Amino acid sequence: MYAEVIVDISHEAIDKSFSYRIPEDMVLHVGDPVLVPFGRGKKKAYVLSIHERVCFPEEKIKDIDSVLDKEFSVEEELLSLAVWMSREYGTGLNQCLKTVIPVKKKVKKRGKATKLLWKAEEAPLSLTKEQANVLEGIKLAFSKGEKAALLFGVTGSGKTEVYLKLMEEIIRKGKEVIFLIPEISLSFQTRSRIEKRFPGLVSVLHSKMSQGERAESMEKCRSGEVKILMGPRSALFAPFSNLGLIIMDEEQDRSYKSEQAPRYETRDVIRKRGELSSCPVLFGSATPSVQLFSEVEKGNLPCFCLHNRAVEGSTLPKMQVVDMRKELEEGNRSIFSRVLEGKIQERLDRGEQVMLFMNRRGYAPFVSCRKCGEALRCPHCDVSLNLHKNGILQCHYCGYQTNLPKICPNCKSKYLAAFGTGTEKLESICHSIFPKAGILRMDRDSTGKKGKYEEILQAFSEEKADILLGTQMIVKGHDFQKVTLVGIIAVDQILLDSDFQAGEWAYQLITQVSGRAGRGERAGEVLIQSYQPDHPLLELALKQDYLSFYKEEKNYRKRLSYPPFSVMLAMQCIYTEEAYLDYILGKLMPRVQERIRDGGGETYGPFPATVYKIKDKFRKIIYIKHSNHDIILQLRDYFIQELKQEDKRNLILLQFDLL
Repeated sequence: MYAEVIVDISHEAIDKSFSYRIPEDMVLHVGDPVLVPFGRGKKKAYVLSIHERVCFPEEKIKDIDSVLDKEFSVEEELLSLAVWMSREYGTGLNQCLKTVIPVKKKVKKRGKATKLLWKAEEAPLSLTKEQANVLEGIKLAFSKGEKAALLFGVTGSGKTEVYLKLMEEIIRKGKEVIFLIPEISLSFQTRSRIEKRFPGLVSVLHSKMSQGERAESMEKCRSGEVKILMGPRSALFAPFSNLGLIIMDEEQDRSYKSEQAPRYETRDVIRKRGELSSCPVLFGSATPSVQLFSEVEKGNLPCFCLHNRAVEGSTLPKMQVVDMRKELEEGNRSIFSRVLEGKIQERLDRGEQVMLFMNRRGYAPFVSCRKCGEALRCPHCDVSLNLHKNGILQCHYCGYQTNLPKICPNCKSKYLAAFGTGTEKLESICHSIFPKAGILRMDRDSTGKKGKYEEILQAFSEEKADILLGTQMIVKGHDFQKVTLVGIIAVDQILLDSDFQAGEWAYQLITQVSGRAGRGERAGEVLIQSYQPDHPLLELALKQDYLSFYKEEKNYRKRLSYPPFSVMLAMQCIYTEEAYLDYILGKLMPRVQERIRDGGGETYGPFPATVYKIKDKFRKIIYIKHSNHDIILQLRDYFIQELKQEDKRNLILLQFDLL
């Protein structure tokens, strides 16, 4: 017997399979990690397939040395998923295997775990009539063989309770559940609810865990010790052997898109995992992605709607846009409009809570010289440095740090000044305006230490603070009954993105932020501060009507043939020498463009990326557009082939994004 293996070497030239003989006394399965002779040494490899014969001379085939029993075995299902991802996302099979295979590490003895003291009900909540109807509809759809469905519910409509009821049924059948959330910060309340409902059967996975802790969670899944794995996108690769349901909450969230190779879209990989596991997939969202909802409109995806909030008496919040141009004209130069400042004080006087959203961390977005106009920039990236309260300038792309200089590096003047506002500065302003209020800040800087997410959210849930301010991590999924006011401080930051999906992202974010207000019996209110109060997207957001937004967005994309009316591929070429990058692409692009035109597609670029240089590497992007998904992949492969002919030393790094 012979095994086809992939050798674990991080080099593109070795990213192919090799044949080895299986010794007679060795028991081997697809997916097993093995040690094989390779070159002058021995390397770890994974078994892709097992055959009775091979097409190579017997004397040239070497024996497998041993099975690596102490390593996790790759389930055949996950191995198939890695192979599919390699093809779909144009990434080496080795890299895809590393993405889907749980890493085995020794688990160090841990300190005392952070206690989750969130008051969740011990017993299941009673479903509203609307929730009960939706639950039965989903169960019926899956029993009839539907592979996926969408639970489309307004913020606060009780989607989580529907998820829990479905989990109960799956576990009763002896099967397992993967429950995906977009960010670690969402795990606090939801984890507590799930653990209360299924004590001892839940494991958690997130980026703040050590490799050993992550491996321990995965091992509990593989051994059957737990039945539910909860976490962000990497939880999708849980080695469950009898998977019964995959739930993807907040399906629209951008953090589900991997920013490292393979640059996969969780929504698509989850469906492939469901197909391989023969288990259904449930997407949940108050603002579904346009891509997914287009499938609903075409009749390809069943949709179940929750139109009302679950708490009796709770309604969607009242929303208002504040014209910051008028505030400026009338002499108010504060970051707070007078109406927002007044309403915050009202809530503080009534003992209610407030959430303030600003989509930029740090103290000031940039520092520039008032004499020559030059901003202080990162020497390694094509971005300005952010000023933090401690006087440190930091690049939020590569992490470069330096002290704030006393004179301008360009013209040597002393007139350096910080401009703009980030969450750190917003916190300082809040303390000065509302000195008696308890204020918490939640962003990447304030939650760097392990357990800080839970600590901040727990303090706010226990009403130890009156105001919670922060970036996107405060706005999704949290349920605080006493929050009656939400302020969106600088909405223009999210309205001005140049991406064709910018409108969708902005609408989703505004809706999610707004959804934090009035989730209890007290009415909620949302104030959106903008210098573009008549922006069409704000008018749609004020309607709180997703279908109206979807119709407008669909028509815009149809006119310009953007996804979902076409398939787009972004190909990013990265190298440290700008001249070499331009030279190679200059030679390559004429024949690539001709091939793409002949194939019925369109090509744009190469263009400098929005942030052209990151970590001393220049980035050029080429876009390909075509109506056929498979042809897009063929054109991508042609580009790779042609680039290899020109860039013979493989110096240029390639990254692909399917849009």
